Amino acid sequence: MARASTAMSDDATQQESGRVTRERVVVAGLGRAGLDHACAFAMHTSAELAGFVEPRSELRRFVRGVGFNAPSSSSLSRWLDKRECDSLIVCAPAEEAVALVEVGVKAGLSVLVDGLHAMPGEIATRIQAHLAGSERPVAAGAAVLFHPLFARARRSGALSPERVNQVRASASVSRVFSPLADPGRDVIDFLLADLMLLLDAAFGPIAAVQAHAQRLYGAWIDECQVDARFANGLTAKIEASWSVPDYPSAAMVIECSGAEGRVIVSDDALEMDMASLQGRVVAASEPSATRFDWGDHAPVVEGFLKLLSGDASVGSALSVSRAAGVARAVDAVRQSIQADGVEREVPS
Repeated sequence: MARASTAMSDDATQQESGRVTRERVVVAGLGRAGLDHACAFAMHTSAELAGFVEPRSELRRFVRGVGFNAPSSSSLSRWLDKRECDSLIVCAPAEEAVALVEVGVKAGLSVLVDGLHAMPGEIATRIQAHLAGSERPVAAGAAVLFHPLFARARRSGALSPERVNQVRASASVSRVFSPLADPGRDVIDFLLADLMLLLDAAFGPIAAVQAHAQRLYGAWIDECQVDARFANGLTAKIEASWSVPDYPSAAMVIECSGAEGRVIVSDDALEMDMASLQGRVVAASEPSATRFDWGDHAPVVEGFLKLLSGDASVGSALSVSRAAGVARAVDAVRQSIQADGVEREVPS
């Protein structure tokens, strides 16, 4: 089995020793997210892409065909029987992720789980329990928390329960479906989970929800409206739709107001009109070269490597407990929809 090694955090120490220690990572799951993470790690000077784990042989062949020559295996246990690594990056579907995390933790690896907040609450809670037993750094990755404008809004204090008393949030994207189509994930998985993660990072955990939904193209939920109550008493109205025209990519907006004024933050701009916070910032002005050069998941990779080096500043954006809590809140939304809008409390 693999021996977990500690990544050196001090560049000077690395130079004095005459060598550079790179984090050896294995990416498990070769869907789009797995490939994006693999590309970001492969380009990073502090990481070495050690291998891949994917049960589907056609995807293992594909990753080799696009230029990756790291060894792959159909299971993590088989890969670890022959090789060593330091970290496991889990980008597999939720039903496969639990076993991968369990094996990775037992092998003494650092673990990053992509999309934990959008997994079913029961699975997210099981993964959280496995990660709690790790002696190595663990993280939950979500690109949305590293978006430069939403991150700047949180750092400024504009998005805080102390400053605002009214919150509205929405997420939209254009999708065209046949009534017989099976998209695999509905608007709650695709958009609402990300939006609720942003709101949790800004205002704290959601304690209860009331939700309604519309199904326009078959059995899957295409639009939903949620009244959310946070643990601190703040309330928010949240909407998500993937049947709105002219949104080729997902667009999210959070609008807040309070005694000091108003703030609006979206993927495109941050506008602050408060007594102590003024100004407008657009996305193009924010330093985010990594995101544009290496893809949306690159800031998550950068944050994870910082976490491994001992940088505590990225801990909040990679919080496992927050991601698992949001997954349970999303489950509560579904339960409320099934109960025709009856309020559902979110398990802590």
